[in-house]
Amino acid sequence: VDLTVWNRTKSKCDSLINLGAKYKPSPEEVAASCDLTFAMLADPQSAVDVACGKHGAANGMGPGKGYVDVSTVDVDTSKLINGKIKSTGALFLEAPVSGSKKPAEDGQLIFLTAGDRSLYETVAPLLDIMGKSKFYLGDVGNGAAMKLVVNM
Repeated sequence: VDLTVWNRTKSKCDSLINLGAKYKPSPEEVAASCDLTFAMLADPQSAVDVACGKHGAANGMGPGKGYVDVSTVDVDTSKLINGKIKSTGALFLEAPVSGSKKPAEDGQLIFLTAGDRSLYETVAPLLDIMGKSKFYLGDVGNGAAMKLVVNM
């Protein structure tokens, strides 16, 4: 499986590049070169910028592609990103995680997904590598809402 990476701080990609990952200089170029794009950002504004900004992933998306946003964002932000991705003809899945750095390193995350069911089925084997369990919760916004419940 080919892996292409990008980070706002390129040096954070170095260990993956050294293991054979390809690097692209923008989210747009990552999305254009990949069938599936996973995004994990620190906050809602960053998630919107990476998905919808000037060189955002949406500019590289289109039919046959999928965008999985693993960021923890509010319902409105998730719906905004969903709308932008869907407008390109691509599929969208929100997949916020329960778990932090150590569970991520150990493949023990819990994914709270919602959005396109067919994209969920496509990425399920990948989620199984990164996490210990996954839940499909229906319409976009439900995953974000469940993550807020879990955080409380």
